[in-house]
Amino acid sequence: MNARKSSGGGKGFQFVGVRQVAAAAGVSTGTVSNVLNRPETVSEQTRLRVQGAIDALGFVPSIAAGQLRGHRSKQIGVVVPDVGNPYWASVLRGVESIIEAEGLSMLVSSTHQDRKRQRSILRAHRSQGVDGLIHVPISESAMEWQEFERCTYGIVTIKPAEQGTDRAAVGSDDVTGARLAMEHLLELGHRSICFINGPHFVPWCANRLEGVRRAIEARGLRPSKVLKEISVADLTVAEGKIAAKRILAEGEATAVLCANDVTALGVILACDEARVTIPQDLSVVGYDDVDFAPALRPSLTTVHQPSFEIGVAAACRLLGRAYEVDATMLAPKLVARDSTGVPTSIRD
Repeated sequence: MNARKSSGGGKGFQFVGVRQVAAAAGVSTGTVSNVLNRPETVSEQTRLRVQGAIDALGFVPSIAAGQLRGHRSKQIGVVVPDVGNPYWASVLRGVESIIEAEGLSMLVSSTHQDRKRQRSILRAHRSQGVDGLIHVPISESAMEWQEFERCTYGIVTIKPAEQGTDRAAVGSDDVTGARLAMEHLLELGHRSICFINGPHFVPWCANRLEGVRRAIEARGLRPSKVLKEISVADLTVAEGKIAAKRILAEGEATAVLCANDVTALGVILACDEARVTIPQDLSVVGYDDVDFAPALRPSLTTVHQPSFEIGVAAACRLLGRAYEVDATMLAPKLVARDSTGVPTSIRD
């Protein structure tokens, strides 16, 4: 099915699927299915008429959707890093908005960036006979994924844009997003920056570190002189607070960049407890632009990711819908708010 922008100029999308193709071609939905799956059973005249409707409407059936046929559990497995993170909750809402219309439900699990947990969850989803899977991989090891790639249900992955080259993948550009965040801090004059990041085996954590390094090097600076990375096992509020207390005890950093907004919230809470003023004493940048980011005091500077749209796009791909959207809609954008400012050393 294809999600097309409405002709009325609004922001909504008009979904085009097999029914719409059938109506445009003047045939039954079964005939459309035959054209897609068993073209030898359809006359050339009918096939050309259906193909013309497909081309006109922009309908693109996906490989992943084809793998879904024959299953009857009416459940789609969705595996994300943390359902408690508002960013992933928004992605789930996007997925739900599409699959509910097809009479499907979600079976949701969190990996918490644990590879063993991820393998266990995927095995459980397979044994429960889910009709398809949308997942956020925390490892790209072929050995780890081999048994799951042989499963009979379809898989659509949400992963960094740099890895999302296949049709059954959706992603944002984490390198660019992190680069934008670091460029913002460098432009303000910060030269002692801590980066609270997750494990490097997690693709988006590795990519965000790469983006940070590129921004520093583009200024002719050495990352080792400007940046200190603090790696945490899971990007949570609690881990953010622990990392922030360590940063504040060392007393060298003028800014902290966090790999997500939830960790940034932990930093802000730690600063509040220590009576450290943001941004006068310490600038803080998050990543994701979740719902609470503008409501914090000070409001959080962060990198916006279109979480809901990413969920919609993933679900559309799984169900055989081509999500017609400009690449810029899924591109990360810096949102500068009140949690960042010029370091005290420059102001004085």
